[in-house]
Amino acid sequence: MISLLTLKKFIAEKKLVNLSLILQTFGTKQEETLAILELLIHKGCVKKCFKKPNCATACLKCTSESFALYQWVESAKLAAISC
Repeated sequence: MISLLTLKKFIAEKKLVNLSLILQTFGTKQEETLAILELLIHKGCVKKCFKKPNCATACLKCTSESFALYQWVESAKLAAISC
């Protein structure tokens, strides 16, 4: 299991990551990782964004999570104590 601090540092370093990169890097389960990401979002350290699919179709075979990007919030540096 990945720690909150480890994931926070990883996203802060990369600035923008997708879920698959996090899962591949740390070898964690999706449910656990999403729970930690939600906590970081709630604390204001990370922002969840969505990109449009490259295929430009609406077949709905891909999950919405596969298009999610997680962006480090620069103002979180100022409030590092709370994050």
